[in-house]
Amino acid sequence: MTLPDCLTPNSLSPLALFLRSLALSALGIGCGSLLFPSEASLVGVGLFAFSQGKTVEALLDRNRDEIWGEVISPARANLKLAMSLMVIFLGVFATYLFAVQIVAGHYNDLAPVERLFDKQIGDFGAGRFEDIVFAEFTLILKHNAGVLFACFSFALIYRHAGMLLVLAWNASVWGAVFSYLSLVATENDSGMASSAVYPAVYASKTLVCILPHLVSEAVAYVLVAMAGVFTSLGLARHKIGSDSFMQVTRAILNIFLYAIAWLCLAAAIEAYGAPWLRQLIFG
Repeated sequence: MTLPDCLTPNSLSPLALFLRSLALSALGIGCGSLLFPSEASLVGVGLFAFSQGKTVEALLDRNRDEIWGEVISPARANLKLAMSLMVIFLGVFATYLFAVQIVAGHYNDLAPVERLFDKQIGDFGAGRFEDIVFAEFTLILKHNAGVLFACFSFALIYRHAGMLLVLAWNASVWGAVFSYLSLVATENDSGMASSAVYPAVYASKTLVCILPHLVSEAVAYVLVAMAGVFTSLGLARHKIGSDSFMQVTRAILNIFLYAIAWLCLAAAIEAYGAPWLRQLIFG
């Protein structure tokens, strides 16, 4: 019996990457809870980064072979890599989104959620999406530029491991926070979620407001992480000043410029678009 392509261990198809990310990030949280129950959500991010190292290495190898083997254009190969990394990001995001709902439903209380996912929830504890004050464009851009620099630095120094760690961490934060906010908003006076339906509806409405700038930010972080890895590999594999090194350098600069453009777009959407959408949807 032949397994579907998405279920084969070495498949790099989008569905395979997504399902593998779902499974491994969930497994990371579960394994983390066995030895570090109070830090399970954080340990899960680290375990996921370790577990997906070979996958990202295979994606980078595919990208190299497609470019240097002239299978497809460099721009198309890099776009293909970026989309694969975005699928991995969304797999982790979905896992933490559902994990928060599952924990809250199991205990019928938000206290275990706040305890188990406190590293991700952070300053959003006991908050509602309607109460969030969106910062000004320049402040958002300054903060996100710091994250962008961290993504580049981690990827430059630790290559695919650093890339995975930063991307998985951001995905876990966004997934846990959005899910948690939906539970807080629908909590009744006794401190328990009033219905399993209403959190899902609230989360969907929240995602409509946040998803545009979330995706834009994620694209920027994915691109700059790619630039960091390519810089590290370029310095290791090519002689500085050689034709191949200059080709890699041009590709890195293009990717970096695209990352900055996406980051500016994300900041603009968060500063101006998200408040408008919230007013439109929540009234």
